Amino acid sequence: MDIKKLNENLIVFWNQQFKKLASESINKKDINVSNPLGQALVFLGNHCDRILDFGCGSGYGLFLSALTGNKIKYGLGIDTSKNAIKYCKETSKKSHLNHLDFVQANEDYLNHLNLNSYDGIICSNLLDVVPYKTSELIIRKLTQLLSPGGYFLLKINFYLTETFIKKINMEAIDHQSYSINGILRGVNLTTDAWIQRFKGYEVVKIDAYQRLKKGPKDRLIIFKKR
Repeated sequence: MDIKKLNENLIVFWNQQFKKLASESINKKDINVSNPLGQALVFLGNHCDRILDFGCGSGYGLFLSALTGNKIKYGLGIDTSKNAIKYCKETSKKSHLNHLDFVQANEDYLNHLNLNSYDGIICSNLLDVVPYKTSELIIRKLTQLLSPGGYFLLKINFYLTETFIKKINMEAIDHQSYSINGILRGVNLTTDAWIQRFKGYEVVKIDAYQRLKKGPKDRLIIFKKR
């Protein structure tokens, strides 16, 4: 498995997905906080001064925490997609969310941030769609940036059954890793296996989020760094 090539293909794929986004002005009334994901993001906004959203995509997580939280003072979103970051910057400006910054970068950018400088981290649908070794590196770097007692919100896709893998024609490219048309779309680990990857954390909450109307629920885990 060529990890470099997989990561390059992922950047191109997701940048194309975010190309259709049009910047907008958003406010608190536009945000749905009734579902488990919304509630988890409100929790971060109410408990964390500084939040880092790595793999922020459209910025949904950071925007929601910033609009609903009563404690957050600063937020930083990082994503490899220039189209996603363009949308986030323009939307943030239109929404007068001046305490949020967005940067187009990969995990190497994390080396330039101060250790223990964030007390909240969001990582939504990222770690399970990059190569396992890349996710190991990201987890290690994010852990270094999270202060003791800080919260880490992990959102991952539902566990892929053999039936589902066959149904959508996923191809096994490595142990527990599957692609569609050459693009890595799933590192398939159980919830327990994901929890075991977060050494030095305690689990605060495990929940599920109905992203697909008729499909299995995505998984949510809130960790607290010891």
